Amino acid sequence: MSYNWILLAYVSVICTSSILFDQTTHPLVLVIIAAVYMLVHFAEKRIFLPTVFEMGLLVAFHWLSQMDWCLPLYLAQMGKHFYKIRNLNSASAVSVLYTLTYALVSFSYMPYSPYGIVAVLFSSVSCLIFAVLFYRYIHTIENHARQLKNEKKHLSTHDNLTGLYNYEECHRQLTQLVEAQAAIVLVLIDCKDLKSLNTTNGFHGVNRILQQAAQLLRIMFPEALIISRYGGDEFAIVLEANRPQKVMNTISQQLAYEFPKLTGIEINYGMAFYPNDGLSKDDLIFNAEQSLYDMKRESWLKREEHMLRSEKLRVVGELASGMAHEIRNPLTTIKGFLQLSRADNFNVRPWYDLIMDEITRMSMLTAEFLQFSKPHAMQFKVHSIQNCIQRVISLLDSEASRLGHSIRFDDHPEPVYILMDQDKILQLLLNLIKNALEAMPDQGLVHIRLLSKNNQATFEIADTGKGIPETELDKIFVPFYTTKDSGTGLGLSICHKIVQDHQGTMEVESVLDKGTKFIITIPTASPDHSPAAVVSNGMHVC
Repeated sequence: MSYNWILLAYVSVICTSSILFDQTTHPLVLVIIAAVYMLVHFAEKRIFLPTVFEMGLLVAFHWLSQMDWCLPLYLAQMGKHFYKIRNLNSASAVSVLYTLTYALVSFSYMPYSPYGIVAVLFSSVSCLIFAVLFYRYIHTIENHARQLKNEKKHLSTHDNLTGLYNYEECHRQLTQLVEAQAAIVLVLIDCKDLKSLNTTNGFHGVNRILQQAAQLLRIMFPEALIISRYGGDEFAIVLEANRPQKVMNTISQQLAYEFPKLTGIEINYGMAFYPNDGLSKDDLIFNAEQSLYDMKRESWLKREEHMLRSEKLRVVGELASGMAHEIRNPLTTIKGFLQLSRADNFNVRPWYDLIMDEITRMSMLTAEFLQFSKPHAMQFKVHSIQNCIQRVISLLDSEASRLGHSIRFDDHPEPVYILMDQDKILQLLLNLIKNALEAMPDQGLVHIRLLSKNNQATFEIADTGKGIPETELDKIFVPFYTTKDSGTGLGLSICHKIVQDHQGTMEVESVLDKGTKFIITIPTASPDHSPAAVVSNGMHVC
């Protein structure tokens, strides 16, 4: 039941009781005043100064009814005022006014006796106390409701972790700034590699870093119009940009140097100025994101360049270490023989052949190393791979017969042409087939197959030797790694490099005691393909 209907019921009870108990001398006037009083309450939104009318009608109703029961009506009337009054002094004045009015009207009809006077005073003081308590109660509830509303608004517009504006609020305020045509700059910030810190610092550790970053942004940009957590590890800042160049220099100085130094976090950032880089919010965000992407790309390229340089230095170090190790062994042998010859009055004849073998080994090793590492130009022409295979077979046929092995070649029915450096492909085939012959201690077979499909030539060289253990398959292309007693460990590395220079791939399959198979795949070419291609340092130049 609403407030006005409760008030109507109470006024009706007072009016009826006053008439029944002969308290009023003007029953008809009392009924009319009661009706008008309730009418004003129901239609107060359409009446000018309804409070004044309600107060006057209440005083008239109280005076005509001559009943103390009207006290709750005064309290109800005060309560309506208290919902609109925010000042404590005003509320106190209204409370005193209603209390005095109630007391004066009550004294007008009550006989002057000690009891009557005390009863009116008691009712008046009670009215005043109740009014004060009621006012405090109302405003306590209202303050609590206001706090809840503000907290709800804060939670809906701010990020819980950092306390900055969230993504939606950032867009809303940015829209307002653009509509106001304010000269601003939007800065998007992305923290590099922050997600990877979850494994080292843990989830809570990364949260602390984000909180510190947010606090630092507040300190570094106190004049910012907006500071927002734009995403998981992204932030957005909006600043006034009346002098774009100065603002750009300040932002770059703070974000490129100060921020990483204070937080230990490398960042990428992008900027877009209104109205120079966009006349709408979406254009501004797009250009800022594009600027951020460009910086990310540049940072990524620098990182890749650094990693490539580090990898090159590592490879050079490994090659140098391997080369030093391989040369030190024959040098140690030669040194020993020379020391022995000194004891024999420098007669080196007994050790001459051994010394020459070690010197030959060093010469071969350095020659292969230079071939593997030295940049060189290669002349590419279109040749038939069948001719190359047949030529290598004819060169190694006598060697295979001497070792008791045989070579079988399964040719492709059609000619297969490859854009190649013929000398390098011959070297590749010679190395692989010689390795296959040496890998078979007993009588065996070297099986060569040539396939062509989808513009790719594939030739397989398989032996029936002892095979390669699975644990060593990943090492066979590493320079200086060998399982032979007299090998340099560069043969397969050179083969692998030749295949790469021809834009091909090289794979190996092996089963212990059954044999090993090398699979080389190189793009084919048409017989009339232009031969004017030169490779320098492994890069094609046309």
